[in-house]
Amino acid sequence: MVFGLKRMETNYIVGWIPWPIATATAVWFSVMAHKSGKNVVLWAIGGGLLGLVLTTLVLGLGQAMFIPFYSAQVPIFRLKMTLVAILLVVCVGWLFTGPLHRRLFASRKQRAEPAPETVAKPSATAPKQ
Repeated sequence: MVFGLKRMETNYIVGWIPWPIATATAVWFSVMAHKSGKNVVLWAIGGGLLGLVLTTLVLGLGQAMFIPFYSAQVPIFRLKMTLVAILLVVCVGWLFTGPLHRRLFASRKQRAEPAPETVAKPSATAPKQ
């Protein structure tokens, strides 16, 4: 103990992993918001928080259930939990960005379909000959 403060335990499982995932999720959400004309900053903050919280929860719960018998097992377990966290972030993120997907698909559909040609019809007030 240093000056009466207990030294915190080092967290080997969670570590720095949530931060790059949160950053990637924030970028993903902001790009989706930009393409659909929504507020980029709010969607980026929401995506970053979603990635950070979900990844930390998955890795923290994984660490709580993991008791390594050998130190060589830690990196393999850490990789497995990271992949599970990324998969969960992608799935939940896809659900939360549902409204943005609909707008993107609708705008792509409108660009892909050519405008129907209109045939000029004589007006009803024109005299018949």
